[in-house]
Amino acid sequence: LPQAFPLPSLPRKQPTVLVVCGPAQNGAIGLVCARHLRIFDYEPTIFYPKRSPDPLYRDFTTQCEKMDIPFLSYLPTEVQLINDAYNAVVDAVLGAEAEMGEGREPCAAILATLKHIRIPIVSLDVPSG
Repeated sequence: LPQAFPLPSLPRKQPTVLVVCGPAQNGAIGLVCARHLRIFDYEPTIFYPKRSPDPLYRDFTTQCEKMDIPFLSYLPTEVQLINDAYNAVVDAVLGAEAEMGEGREPCAAILATLKHIRIPIVSLDVPSG
């Protein structure tokens, strides 16, 4: 069931958040979300497997890198590793601009993994959420 929860409800002992970004606009919003999480003393990590060539999106990526936000080179398929390492996942995979055919790789594998996550998932938009 979808529900809202305030970020301050995440435990401060380990305020880690995995931000999973897709290739389009929703992924760019995920990058901006990661920047804001860092500003508010959370510890975001970004998984952004299919980077957009758009200059604005590249700028967002550069800003995150300069803020020392780590990027994962792969998403663990062992869901327990994600559940143990993070307190929440931000789903920025597919947004309203997504077309029906966008359930292809790498998005399909990412969404299949996210279905088994036990920690809270915050979806930025409905299509993948």
